[in-house]
Amino acid sequence: MTQLNRRLFIAAAGATPVAAIGAAPAHAAIDDMTLRAALEARQSVRRYGTAPVPEDQLLRILWAANGVNRPDTGGQTAPTWRSAHDTVIYVATAEGVFRHAHETNTLEQVGETDIRAGSSDAAFVARAPALLIYVSDGEKLRAAAEGADEQALAIGAHVNAAISAQNVYLACAAEGLGTCLIGGSANREAIAEALSLPESAIVTYVQPIGAAR
Repeated sequence: MTQLNRRLFIAAAGATPVAAIGAAPAHAAIDDMTLRAALEARQSVRRYGTAPVPEDQLLRILWAANGVNRPDTGGQTAPTWRSAHDTVIYVATAEGVFRHAHETNTLEQVGETDIRAGSSDAAFVARAPALLIYVSDGEKLRAAAEGADEQALAIGAHVNAAISAQNVYLACAAEGLGTCLIGGSANREAIAEALSLPESAIVTYVQPIGAAR
């Protein structure tokens, strides 16, 4: 059992949290690279090594994607349409599926099955040690964008997730990791079923992460 699995914050429906991956307030690796250098290094990677992403790196990347950067107001690192803050990020690994709790920058285990292979038709996705899955909380989005039609809501959900995904690209560049945003080959229905998502949820993108090879 890995250190990540030993320190999981287990929060399946109705369960009592028993342990937590500690929040990662220190952003040492990310701080070592300038924004210009991260932009210059940003690229899509489709070949990954098999080594797991260390938990401190993963939490720094998730903080960049959707973390709280203004604790006094709850402001987050990524802006959203109509200030919906509807994006929820799940992480699929060999050890199961985890939900990112952005308020505390911790991971909650929501499943023990490895769903990476079924999440996309792209074979390299299953080989990446970590897979981010972006899901829009449809009810939250609808409440923020009252009166918007379904097409506008779908566009908003995808734009909000894409903004977080770009933060992930830059964070991965700073961490020396590879990533790639995937939309067309994402198996959205299979993901929704595996995560037992409500009908109102919108699966937008998947994004593998790992050391490039």
